[in-house]
Amino acid sequence: VAVFIGKNPWQSHGFPRARAVLREIAADPKRCLVVIDPRRTETADLAHHHLQVKPGTDVFCLSALLAVMVQEKLCNAAFVSQHTRGFEALATVLGGVDVAQHAQRCGIAVETLRTVARRIASAASVATLEDLGIQQAPHSTLNSYLEKLLYLLTGNFGRTGTMNIHTRLVSLGGG
Repeated sequence: VAVFIGKNPWQSHGFPRARAVLREIAADPKRCLVVIDPRRTETADLAHHHLQVKPGTDVFCLSALLAVMVQEKLCNAAFVSQHTRGFEALATVLGGVDVAQHAQRCGIAVETLRTVARRIASAASVATLEDLGIQQAPHSTLNSYLEKLLYLLTGNFGRTGTMNIHTRLVSLGGG
């Protein structure tokens, strides 16, 4: 799963062969392209899931996705246990998130958020890319933290095709 947050690599700050790679991901049934962006962009047009959040509400969308993963026990427990500290405190916070309320605040249907969270959690690999769209928006630091939790809580850290999207995006086979 490739997740773009506030990012349209089709047009700007892309990566090598961005348009070809985005088309490859969109056409591959084993892969999934998720775009979280209030704007309908060229990248969003290719996405399997375009979470068209209300401007400035990325934090509610991201926290709802993570809350679903925690509440439905979709996190990679072995990875989290072996490689993290303090997960219990985070799980308590995310466990208390009202997913329906967060869905309403960001303008995305609750079932859509649940579907996307489950897809991210079940992927063979997850990589994310955020850009100025959320880096210079309300809650920018929290947005960046939550974005990283998407790949950390699913155990997608330190392996090819995981973590942050960069020039190795083409290695996201099966994600």
